[in-house]
Amino acid sequence: MAAGRAAGRAAGRSTAGEPMRERILAAAVEVIRERGITAATTKEIARGAGVSEGSLYNHFANKTALFAAALGEVAATARTAMAALAGSAGEGTVEGNLTRLGAAMVAFYGELLPMIGPVLADPDLIAWLRADGPVRAQRRAAATTGRGVDPALAPGSPGGPPSGPPGGPAAGPVLGHAALIGYLEAEQRAGRLAEGAPLPSIAAAVLGGCQQHAFLIRLAGPEAVEAGARLPAGPEEFAAQLVRTVLAGHLPS
Repeated sequence: MAAGRAAGRAAGRSTAGEPMRERILAAAVEVIRERGITAATTKEIARGAGVSEGSLYNHFANKTALFAAALGEVAATARTAMAALAGSAGEGTVEGNLTRLGAAMVAFYGELLPMIGPVLADPDLIAWLRADGPVRAQRRAAATTGRGVDPALAPGSPGGPPSGPPGGPAAGPVLGHAALIGYLEAEQRAGRLAEGAPLPSIAAAVLGGCQQHAFLIRLAGPEAVEAGARLPAGPEEFAAQLVRTVLAGHLPS
């Protein structure tokens, strides 16, 4: 049933003129969101995209490349939010900038958590990700074409460069944390954050709070979060409250 709902949504969102690769990626994101990355199948993805299962491999070298590209699509939300934050250093207010990031990250974690939940319980899969397994698998697939990697081709396609989040699924969260620290350092140099403020811990508190909110909403639902955890259910209101609390005592007086 879940796969059928995912397929219906993906097919309903596609248009006749939408490129097949984009239809496949949209269907992959929907199916992985519904089933988790370890239970999703290429058959379900093909059904959701309205294509034959074999045609997936005209656009993606293998299942690994397709799944990596789908995670890359979801991770684009976080990358865009982090890029916007980096560009806002010295502009607006630190609190406002972090609040916008926080709202975006709550939405991102809300999408990501159900997709990767099963991965966290599989130590072998985690080890494979830490060893850059997806990129290695995609490079091996490219090598079998006899042409090597052609950077002009779409990421993940047969013979194309590897697809997926920069740094790989395992390194991505660490890079995001580092990017947030970089923004905080820029604001500290500009005198907009107190000298001596624990920037890595501030970054962890903001991102960790956003992830916790997404987890609670996913598991318990908005009403229980408001009544039991006494937190706003809306991402923007929650992010504003979280950032005010985390920054308390760390802004110049």
